[in-house]
Amino acid sequence: MKAQAVEYVKVCAAYGAGYYYVPGTDTCLRVGGYVRFDTYINAVGTFNPAISSAGATIFNGPGGGLGGYPFTTNDSSDYLTRARAVVDLDARTATDYGVLRSYARFGVQWDSAASAGSPAGNAPYFERAFIQFAGFTFGYTQSFFDTGIDYMMTTPYAGSNTWTSALAYTAEFGNGFSATIALEDAANRVTGVQTGPAQGTFAGGTALTGLAGMSYTNYQEGQQAPDIVANIRVDQAWGTAMLSGALHQVGGVTPLNAGGGPFLGAQGSDTWGWALGGSLEFKLPMLSPGDSLYIQANYTEGALNYAGLSGNFQSRATGLGSIDLNNTLSGADGAFYPIADAIWNGTGYSKETAWAIQGQYRHYWVPNLRSAIYGGYVKVEVPTNAAFTGPSLPVGAALFNAGYDVELWQIGLNTIWSPVKNLDLGLEVLYNKVEGSLPSSAVLTSGNSTAGNVAVFGGSSDVWSGGFRAQRNF
Repeated sequence: MKAQAVEYVKVCAAYGAGYYYVPGTDTCLRVGGYVRFDTYINAVGTFNPAISSAGATIFNGPGGGLGGYPFTTNDSSDYLTRARAVVDLDARTATDYGVLRSYARFGVQWDSAASAGSPAGNAPYFERAFIQFAGFTFGYTQSFFDTGIDYMMTTPYAGSNTWTSALAYTAEFGNGFSATIALEDAANRVTGVQTGPAQGTFAGGTALTGLAGMSYTNYQEGQQAPDIVANIRVDQAWGTAMLSGALHQVGGVTPLNAGGGPFLGAQGSDTWGWALGGSLEFKLPMLSPGDSLYIQANYTEGALNYAGLSGNFQSRATGLGSIDLNNTLSGADGAFYPIADAIWNGTGYSKETAWAIQGQYRHYWVPNLRSAIYGGYVKVEVPTNAAFTGPSLPVGAALFNAGYDVELWQIGLNTIWSPVKNLDLGLEVLYNKVEGSLPSSAVLTSGNSTAGNVAVFGGSSDVWSGGFRAQRNF
């Protein structure tokens, strides 16, 4: 019998290096990914410093029953580790309407503490899954409010950088100019609505037995509408520039102490928050090949995540700060400020505002050795509110109700060496400072000095963080 012809894998040069035709089809496929090892000092994946609720893992005490965000003690972890393996699949097919593309990027990871109070373990990891066709994008990808540019290993707190589900259309005008309109999942941008200060339950008097972190009651309504995002962008040889805007619905039910509560059929109120952003990346080959400067500025009202404030692509922070609890609560050192999209004012919800600015510069000393320096500032302003209600208010509570602001500063530096192609070995250090307009306060909201609920806010705090990364790309 005559043997059938063997169909060998053929190179597909239409979309760049690494693409091959899937045998028997006209689809080109590229397989890539990376393997990574991280070690964090005073931070949690990925290089997120211990300065907000988004990094709650590292605030947990031994055994998982003590501490919790924002409290650290001598027993809190000083370092964490993570190993991650990721595969990406990029499939493209030429059609009469342009390229049909599908892209997926996913993997698994192992953490020395998978979440607050949990033991070491592995977990799935998900980064991208989208389809692009005739200008449309459907799926989970970078928010179209953001450029996604970052020279640091950490995700800066100043400036938006979020992954989300989206349905978008991009119009290409030529010469690198484009514009996009998108409907994006609001859940990936919601910070929450605040109806009181963050509180924690304790027993055992000054020993604070059972205190397991601070959190505020969130009376946020369910999703009613997606975020509406638009941008105008230009990508040319000199770099990238983008202007973006977003509308974000803010809804909350009437809180319990105002005659409402989270029950089926509860009445609430809706309003719309908004955000504006601008980004510039300048390529500077005249200084050294590969050098570039990135600047981003954002302003938001009622949509705080568009200013950053989480240090994470996939989570939001509801509080900023860190408190060293190696003494009694009244003698603790540090800062804690709850933040939200809106706060209860007695008759409805008032929107909180924030603005942020950051700059990053990356320099190549030689082709296989580069460094980046980063500086960022973000400020949140909380309006007059009715967070504390009752016949008598302590001085600290009255200050909280009068409104407050909180600022976060970050300065960072990294150096990455690539001894061979596609292997990066890097060190990064970051200084983080949180300070605000409130004095450090601990207010008893119920019970007595032996056992009850306590609200903590105000003060200032700074944290040094950083770590080491080894990453092999393929």
